[in-house]
Amino acid sequence: MAEKESIFRRALNVIPPNVRQFSYDLFGGNKDFTEDKLSPAYEKELKGIAQNVLSEGKNTISYEDYDQGTASKSIFENIFSKNYNLKTLIGSGKVTLNENGEIIVTDKFDYNDAKDINSLADVKEMISGIITAYKGGDKNRPDGIYGALREGIRYFGSAPGEGSDVEINLGKYKV
Repeated sequence: MAEKESIFRRALNVIPPNVRQFSYDLFGGNKDFTEDKLSPAYEKELKGIAQNVLSEGKNTISYEDYDQGTASKSIFENIFSKNYNLKTLIGSGKVTLNENGEIIVTDKFDYNDAKDINSLADVKEMISGIITAYKGGDKNRPDGIYGALREGIRYFGSAPGEGSDVEINLGKYKV
């Protein structure tokens, strides 16, 4: 767990971890995402979520374990929410305790609905999907700016099973 941040790390942490990881993924990065890439404030937020999950007898963080209500907020409001940024970084990750009693959160940074662009028809489908998402034409998907961005990401992010492994050690579990 990161105790003290360097000046470089503090400057880097101005950019939310989900945005940094998306950018890294977009350019083909696949090194592990660990606690070293989280600020102490993000570690504290994630540890609270993970401890709640464990106290409920579960071993997986679900979307419901994050603060709800983000869908009705603008992307600009959400981008300043640590909870929202963790939700869009990890999503539903595994939570375990290692042999030292430390909480470990694992996941894969990928997109479960990724699509490839193989033809002009795929480009047209992507553009149509982005417009539909922005306008809120699909009630099963988020709308607005976030919906449009998320729809576009499907075509550029890592497919299921690809991308970086997420393995975050959050320190000792506190009962």
